[in-house]
Amino acid sequence: MIHATAVIDSEARIDASVQIGPYAIVEGPVTIGSQCVLASHAKLIGPLVLGRGNRVHSFAVLGDAPQDAKYRDQPSRLLIGDDNIFREHVTVHRGANGETIIGTHNFFMVGSHVGHNCRVGDNVTLVNHATLGGYVEVQDRAIIGGHCAIHQFCRVGRLAMISNNSAHNVDIPPFVTALLINTITQLNAVGIRRSGMGPQGIHALRRMFQTLFRTHGDVPLGRSIDLLPDELRRTPEVEEFIQFVRTTRRGVARFRPWSMRQGAMEPGNPAGARDGGD
Repeated sequence: MIHATAVIDSEARIDASVQIGPYAIVEGPVTIGSQCVLASHAKLIGPLVLGRGNRVHSFAVLGDAPQDAKYRDQPSRLLIGDDNIFREHVTVHRGANGETIIGTHNFFMVGSHVGHNCRVGDNVTLVNHATLGGYVEVQDRAIIGGHCAIHQFCRVGRLAMISNNSAHNVDIPPFVTALLINTITQLNAVGIRRSGMGPQGIHALRRMFQTLFRTHGDVPLGRSIDLLPDELRRTPEVEEFIQFVRTTRRGVARFRPWSMRQGAMEPGNPAGARDGGD
């Protein structure tokens, strides 16, 4: 199951069911779980733990040293769950001081990058050449569009969808669609429906979005949250949104109606952050 030209370090621990293609490299203390497939020229660098059923395509590099000027070989590692797909030229770096953690059933498309100390949940998609800076957190079922950049220390909420060719240096809350620079335009209605969320949760999110971003769009977000009816605030999906906003450190993206989206890039009209507090 291991091609004769593959280079395997003596420190590696590889399940007998793993397939490793020509010229692949497994360097250092790497643990590879069952049913994984490493294509030709894939490279894994330890300390790294790779769960079961992962597929690593050609020229992907997992576990290399972080791109951090302050890094001086401190102990760190990369932890990867099960059933992930890493397409060609994907790079995932281990922590600068600690761990980079990847969950399960994620899809990293061609050329995407996960920086050091990131936390990526489950069922996340990074489209071609999407980039996560260091310490970024991406929650379950989020989609990061092609050529999209997420600044270090930012968070992307559950079921958020970020458009192609956009950049964000603030938090993107759960359940929304974002594009351009730090801009929210609408709920991620398609993603929410496909997730299997019930009608009550979907209806509550629609009411919440209407209140926060349309009815009270000129009020600071923390204050407009206080204006939500109590029964709406108690809905689990709305509670999740509120908790995300309340715990932001970088602020959250501002709402801009879809019909005004082009204005977000005009000189003198930047799309900034909206504070999650008062």
